Amino acid sequence: MKITFEEIYRRIQSLNREVDELNLLRRKVPDRRPYSADLQVSFDRVINDLLNQKLELEQLEVESPPVDLVESILTVDLATASRIQVDRQMPERPDEKDAQIMKFLREIPKTELHLHMEACISRQTLMGILDSHGKEYNAEEIDQLYNFKNLQEFIKLFLYILDAIRKPEDFVLIFKNLRDYCEANNIRYAEVFYAPSKLIQNGLRFEDIARTLDGLSRDCRLSGGPDIRYLVDVSRTFGPENASQNLQRLLACKTPSHIGIGLGGAELMGPARDYRDVFAQARAEGLRTVAHSGEDDGPWSIWDTVRILKAERVGHGTSAIQDPDLLLYLKEKQIPVEICLTSNLFTGKYVRRAEDHPVRRYYDDGLICTVNTDDPEIFNVDLTTEFYNHYKHLNFTITELVDLIRMGVFSSFHSDPQALWTQFKTEIDAKREEYAL
Repeated sequence: MKITFEEIYRRIQSLNREVDELNLLRRKVPDRRPYSADLQVSFDRVINDLLNQKLELEQLEVESPPVDLVESILTVDLATASRIQVDRQMPERPDEKDAQIMKFLREIPKTELHLHMEACISRQTLMGILDSHGKEYNAEEIDQLYNFKNLQEFIKLFLYILDAIRKPEDFVLIFKNLRDYCEANNIRYAEVFYAPSKLIQNGLRFEDIARTLDGLSRDCRLSGGPDIRYLVDVSRTFGPENASQNLQRLLACKTPSHIGIGLGGAELMGPARDYRDVFAQARAEGLRTVAHSGEDDGPWSIWDTVRILKAERVGHGTSAIQDPDLLLYLKEKQIPVEICLTSNLFTGKYVRRAEDHPVRRYYDDGLICTVNTDDPEIFNVDLTTEFYNHYKHLNFTITELVDLIRMGVFSSFHSDPQALWTQFKTEIDAKREEYAL
């Protein structure tokens, strides 16, 4: 059945109105009542179904759409407009400059704020850990695990990696992988997540993990390497009670390198509001707080993250593009969004092409954005390449890329971001002069 562009547009506008109406009703549900949670879940499910219908319409290809309608969509809903194929080619950049740009981007100093330690483990390191345990494995099967093709295979790999970690000494190999990655991309400061729940199930003690990682981080800094700090992932996967237990473990074993908590795990299985008390206690104890949000759920998840959890940064935040009020709130409150371009393309919930990623809109609208990889070894990407992807596919200029680096510095929990940026800027200015950029 053929469908006209006008009909697609009318249907999308109708879905937008329905979502707006439901969001208004949803916000009127009283908090902390016996029926509140069930009502909120019901609203979320219906809204998510409507957004999925909208996504299907947005992905339809239309030839030669009316120019006035395209311009109308562009002014109202960039997420919709970017997915309707309108032959909006980016300006061509000379191929001969690409190698020079990559070299420049690799050499300039950077920070990374959304990075999972478990996803910095290469297949060689994984096999090294298995060797140290005397565990038999098939190297070809390990290679196949890393060559995943869908989300289920990705989860299988991630769980396999976690299951392999059985001793505190395993983190020596893991940290070496992490340090090598940072140094290869000139990452001077990194905030790294790790999830202790499965490791504790494996028989490890949290105190042993934390003290081992703290010592590795300290030795790295003292030897001139990157400054690596840790955010403990309290995780939605095992529920609020387990998250609280992980927080108590962290508070009982404070180390200088452990600076806060993050909420990760399956976003649709664990609404952010369920972790209100965990985050309130963490803040009261002086810990920094961040949360994955808007990666696999709608903008209401981000609202809960910033209003109820009072998270200091939003991880991913891809669905914020659907709510203009939320974009304005993030801008006014200066809440940074941790952009993970390649990761978002793989999960594919809200964006399927690099050119369509909302980071371009976020940056242009004045939101604070930081560039990150999320899972570099697993997604076969590094931070230098992520910056290059912003340049190549989203039309970020060199000056804008440098500004994203600046945003990363000032969005970090570094003890003296101004001093760090002063150092970075001096080096970056020198490199720009060297490369005539």
